[in-house]
Amino acid sequence: MIDFKCTCGQILFFENTACLHCGSRVGYEPVSRRMLPLSAVAGKRPRSSAGPLCRNGEEHEVCNWIVGGEELDYCLSCRLNQTIPNLLDGSRLHWWKQLEHAKRRLIYGLIALNLPVAGKQDSANGLAFRFIEDRRSNPNVIEEHVSTGHSEGVVTINVAEADDVRREIERQHSGELYRTLLGHFRHESGHYYFRLLIDSERRLQRFRDVFGDERQDYHAALNRYYSGPRRRDPGFISAYAQSHPLEDWAEVWAHYLHMTDTLETARFYGLPQGSDHFDKLEDLLLKWSELTILLNSLNRSMGLEDAYPFVLSGATLRKLHFVHDLVCPSSPPSSGAASGETRS
Repeated sequence: MIDFKCTCGQILFFENTACLHCGSRVGYEPVSRRMLPLSAVAGKRPRSSAGPLCRNGEEHEVCNWIVGGEELDYCLSCRLNQTIPNLLDGSRLHWWKQLEHAKRRLIYGLIALNLPVAGKQDSANGLAFRFIEDRRSNPNVIEEHVSTGHSEGVVTINVAEADDVRREIERQHSGELYRTLLGHFRHESGHYYFRLLIDSERRLQRFRDVFGDERQDYHAALNRYYSGPRRRDPGFISAYAQSHPLEDWAEVWAHYLHMTDTLETARFYGLPQGSDHFDKLEDLLLKWSELTILLNSLNRSMGLEDAYPFVLSGATLRKLHFVHDLVCPSSPPSSGAASGETRS
């Protein structure tokens, strides 16, 4: 993720809707990856030189993306929505805003990696999002239990995940090192891109060699995981990755997106630990090891928990190699040297 500049020279963050220095209203244009000034138009949505602001930005203040055509009401990110929270409840509007922030960071990263992003209205294999809740957070809804997950290109996120307190309670209950909205989006996108990228017998066989056989009973595997003691095998990126090869894939995929986005941010700010998405994986991992040590040291200086509480085993590094080769087939060839462990 990079940051941007207003026409007045002030730094703008990805979520900014206005410049704090000059007060200009701004919007993000995803094709050019620029933040553009918006001008008021009587009786119409604010617009930039590239098009108008998304209706969800004008009507609900949950989006700052620019629409790429006069005939469209919603931006690329918002057109992926199938279901949104009940906006009559103010807390749900706040939750939706947090969900949209995380989703747009996901979409930004996918586009930066040249991955296809299309909605169901544009492609039978398109991507869609449902933000819904269950009776645990709202006794007035029908659903007894809503699990965050993916099915046939539709990503469902339980909107209560946007509540910081609830999410932290769930993290501790599940014994997770890390639980964020952005992590949920990146993980579930991994299930979606598995269908798109593992598109040949050769790739599928290589997947099975690295992650295991995805044909084993998925529901039985998850039942075993949730009913038994959750002891983490250090050969996996997380405890949940142990539950099934497809969950291992999604966890490693999310980790890869975490890594490439953070390294891009570091590069934008001129840190020597920064790296480009399309560098060799060995170079990415070397910079990542240096950067995570820096991140954790900064956090400890502030009295905070480690920002990166993970250790990458040799097995996880091989899995990251597999993901990198799928996402960046034209990157410089890897030497295969990254087979040891890297520690933050």
